[in-house]
Amino acid sequence: EKPGNSAKSYPASYPHVMSVAAVDMSGTRASFSQYNDQVEISGPGVSVKSTFMRDEGRIFDYGSFSGTSMATPHVAGVAALVWSHFPACSNNQIRNVLIRTATDKGELGCDEKYGFGIVQAKSAYELILAKGCEAGDENP
Repeated sequence: EKPGNSAKSYPASYPHVMSVAAVDMSGTRASFSQYNDQVEISGPGVSVKSTFMRDEGRIFDYGSFSGTSMATPHVAGVAALVWSHFPACSNNQIRNVLIRTATDKGELGCDEKYGFGIVQAKSAYELILAKGCEAGDENP
């Protein structure tokens, strides 16, 4: 694992992309996770179980992997799950609800290490259930 740094990387640093930081099981930023003003949200990224192929692609197996490459699909999966329950919401409304319901970590509010915090699927679902898609109308 490489140590995290504050360099901006792409596509994560494009304005219309959610830049995702990785956290461990205790909710602490992973040492390899990048940190900069583009980080918007965090997700599990240390020792995450995943599938992989071995024996030249003939055998599927499971293993534990770490990286923002594990955290990012987790956040994308939460977005897809929430959106599947509320398909009338726009992508921006879903994004804003994920941000609004994230568990704040680090400095209060949005910070360079955790963004707005750790993604919370149930909280995002419950906010839209209670207030509708409009819960995500205003940018945080």
